[in-house]
Amino acid sequence: MRFASLLVYVDEGPEATARVALACQIAGLSQAHVIGLAASMPDVPQVDPYAGGAMLGEMLGLFRDIAEADVGRARTLFWDAMFGYADHAEWRGEVGYPSDLVVQALRAADIAVLGRRDPVRSPTRSPDPADVLMAAGRAILVVPPRCPTGPIGTPAVVAWKDCREAQRAVSSALPILAASSIVHVVEVCGAEQTDEARIRADDVAVFLGRHGIVAKARIVEGDGRPRSDQIIALAGEYGAGLIVAGGYGHARLREWVMGGVTHGLLDRSPVCLLLSH
Repeated sequence: MRFASLLVYVDEGPEATARVALACQIAGLSQAHVIGLAASMPDVPQVDPYAGGAMLGEMLGLFRDIAEADVGRARTLFWDAMFGYADHAEWRGEVGYPSDLVVQALRAADIAVLGRRDPVRSPTRSPDPADVLMAAGRAILVVPPRCPTGPIGTPAVVAWKDCREAQRAVSSALPILAASSIVHVVEVCGAEQTDEARIRADDVAVFLGRHGIVAKARIVEGDGRPRSDQIIALAGEYGAGLIVAGGYGHARLREWVMGGVTHGLLDRSPVCLLLSH
């Protein structure tokens, strides 16, 4: 029940510094290895390739230089944020699409620590967590901007749904859940489903207990709001620093279409969100 290696995506600014610090804190639970990664894809304008000639080649070189400079600044930020954990870390920076490179690099890590989707910087400067979630075989931990509390030593909420995605999410989250003060296993359901939901949630709580994790089950009837909003409200009620959930979605017209709960949590969770598909 430990992480051996974590990948953290690094872009620019205080949010990235906080994300690296959180990755080091989680890695420190088991002296795990930390892989820092940044990527940048040149923003090449639409031009007529027959009209530009040598000028087009110079322009492409310029934009590549800009992308490499982005990666270089992220590298500096990463090492500055490592403090005393540098001996257990490595850096990977490349020119390319961030989501693609994160998915590839996850072959070397147990989990990816990412920021929330940035509509300005994505997809050429920062990865889209939904893209990584659906394409990778690993869980992702999405850290929101200005995260009020971390997932270590605080309560956690497991948003349970009886399916493989939720099972994989709970299994992937065990190293962090083991460091939580208590885990609330919550299933939001209709009034006619409460008895069956209680059995399911109790099973998950017992499973966590057998891993030495303090866990309680709670069944909540749907109140007409989006279920993601109910889960977020419960996390606030419990003072949680982490929400764990299955990630649901499918491909449509070359884009990932996320399920309603997954979409809502990715967009609005005010605390760290661990998802697995």
